[in-house]
Amino acid sequence: SSCWHKEIDWNLTSVPQVHAYGRVMRQPRGKLLGGSSSINAMMYHRGPASDYDEWEMLGNPGWSYKECLYYFKKAEGFNDPNLPVGHPKGPLTNRIRKPQYETFEPEFHGTEGPWQITYHHLFDSTEAFIRASVAEGVPFNKDFNGSSTLGVNRVQTFIDRHAVRSSASRAYLGPDQLLKDAKPRQDRGHVRIVYGAKIVRVLIQKRKGVKVAIGAEFLDTNHQIQRVMAVREVLLCAGSFGSPHILLASGIGPKAHPTIPHIHTLAGVGQNLQDHIGVPITFRCNSNAHTAIARGHWYQIPGVIYDYKVNGVGVLTSQASESACFVRLEDVAPEFVAREKANGTWQDRSSGPRSPHFEVIFCPTYVLHHGTIPAPDGQNYFTLSGLLLNPISSGQVTISDVVQDGKLETLIDPNYFSDPFDVRVMTEVMRFIRRIGAHMGRDPTCGPVVEAFPGEDKVPNEDEAAMQEYVKRESSAFYHPTSTCHMGPASDPLAVVDARLNVYGIDRLRVVDASVMPKLPAAHTCAPTIMIAEK
Repeated sequence: SSCWHKEIDWNLTSVPQVHAYGRVMRQPRGKLLGGSSSINAMMYHRGPASDYDEWEMLGNPGWSYKECLYYFKKAEGFNDPNLPVGHPKGPLTNRIRKPQYETFEPEFHGTEGPWQITYHHLFDSTEAFIRASVAEGVPFNKDFNGSSTLGVNRVQTFIDRHAVRSSASRAYLGPDQLLKDAKPRQDRGHVRIVYGAKIVRVLIQKRKGVKVAIGAEFLDTNHQIQRVMAVREVLLCAGSFGSPHILLASGIGPKAHPTIPHIHTLAGVGQNLQDHIGVPITFRCNSNAHTAIARGHWYQIPGVIYDYKVNGVGVLTSQASESACFVRLEDVAPEFVAREKANGTWQDRSSGPRSPHFEVIFCPTYVLHHGTIPAPDGQNYFTLSGLLLNPISSGQVTISDVVQDGKLETLIDPNYFSDPFDVRVMTEVMRFIRRIGAHMGRDPTCGPVVEAFPGEDKVPNEDEAAMQEYVKRESSAFYHPTSTCHMGPASDPLAVVDARLNVYGIDRLRVVDASVMPKLPAAHTCAPTIMIAEK
């Protein structure tokens, strides 16, 4: 969150959320090379295999997990944590090994790709979370990106062997990718990057009755309109907010815009916005518990910087969200599932019995509204956030009718909690989180533990109405927007692109980003997005 509301963030927000007390929620997106991979939490998680099989079942040939796995592995430069110092691919830092949490299934990983995947820092309190989850009946998972994603463990990260973020730009535009013997690599072609370019629209021309994308128009840093023309085709990769915005601004969308010539009707542009939303519960733990707060006092900062700069270790090598558990409701809340089924209100958008309904992320610090609210005192805290992975609610992205401050505004409406079932699921997630917190309170490395926010006295488990109010007032977006230009067969009235990511009705125009996902996966969406780009 330290990267937000700066020049490297597009500083987007949602429209007021009708079903969340009119709250306006932040929607940070990376405004720099590497996009959001340069500002996110660096969690490498693909999601369950059945999610991709479902993509294919929805009418998208070639997108089964078996076919996608090749591209996941092609992109990945997984670093085997068991390799010794001195090995060509061994560790380049003095990080402390935690081998019991560094297990993996090698057949699911690639080692030669440009995107570096490693294990790095692990707080002792993170280990306590893993133990607490196991005590609550969550199975230990050997590898979230292996044969199953259900269970608990530490997460794999896109941090390289130097303990530096391996963003998409570092992975694909770094010197070792573009240069060989200090000269441009001939096998990579030419890459030209225009800094400060703000895309205005895709240029469409009619040729022999066929609409063809011929280039793009952009504003340069002097606010002058410039054009770049395509030799082969135009690839639109502006993300789940940016890509529908650009298509709409180009006259491609559900209906005519008041100030833009209408070029082509595509009903699905900007529709079907899906995102993960999470509810936090913050706990106070003992003063000796190993957390980010315990290592963040002013007198410790020189040592923390020394640890990172000299040895490549310590809290600055942590991406904060070091562990997670992925769970199905019938495994942890069977009475809730039975009640919803009996009432005829049960809904299951998961892709199958091996796809999780929700995720709990452990963060070894005080986190409310993603770090925008500071801890109330100097005490020690950790936070458990429960993410709804298969929301029923969905929304849309549109653009403003008039130009404001020299631009068309992106109007983001995730429509969080428009389906009340989502709210009821989140209250069950809160009850599960509290059970994990109770187990952590019995762990000598953390306990005693007291729920600091919201506090069981203020929002008791027995008061469903109070819990639902808390969910709607305190939940935050978790920045995994997808599906606003979703992939589908020609028979799908809302499909924007086909299985080859070609925009329907416009030749030589593709969309290549998270907006094409037919359905939001139960995953952290950076890894699936890179896979899509590779494919």
